[in-house]
Amino acid sequence: MKTKIILPIIAVLVAGFIYFSQSEGESLEEYTPLIELLRKEKDEFMKTSSESPFKSAKESYIGLNYFPANLDFKVRAKIEPITSKSFLTLSTSSGEKEKYLKHSFAIFELNGQEYRLLLLKKATGKQNEAIFTAFADDTSGKLTYGGGRYLDLTFKNANKIDLDFNLSYNPYCAYNGTFSCPFPPPENVLPIAIEAGEKSYHD
Repeated sequence: MKTKIILPIIAVLVAGFIYFSQSEGESLEEYTPLIELLRKEKDEFMKTSSESPFKSAKESYIGLNYFPANLDFKVRAKIEPITSKSFLTLSTSSGEKEKYLKHSFAIFELNGQEYRLLLLKKATGKQNEAIFTAFADDTSGKLTYGGGRYLDLTFKNANKIDLDFNLSYNPYCAYNGTFSCPFPPPENVLPIAIEAGEKSYHD
């Protein structure tokens, strides 16, 4: 089984997207072309890259499926660091176990309700491991992949960050069963429908 959390090239594109889209009073008209460009780049990666989960079946690739861009799901989140070095073991789609470092909590509001997401780093001991979160919500197994979705985050020692669910994506195991992907921890099962980001693959 191959373990894959983030797309190496797409992660760079996302980081650039986040940098250029962090503006106050942003309008949907300004935001939509940016996210559509990112989705186009990701489709190109999936269709042509040797690292794509579709590399053995490129001729059948029909493009990823998304919710329309929605700024209601781009929220400001407070970061609550986890100061004690604490680890979490997650089950994966292959039945294996994977160990992660608990990095912090992102605390945010949607529809007037407060929610928390546990942010994680892979427990490799490397300082440059990416921060990400795996979450499920009321769309999981219906409109979105039943094993949850991921969201990559780029920050360092921040008190607040933009949490943009329009950038949430499916793990590779949603397309190819040879990959092993961690499931969201129980505290990241949100009792709300996050109708933003990637939907289930068309098939």
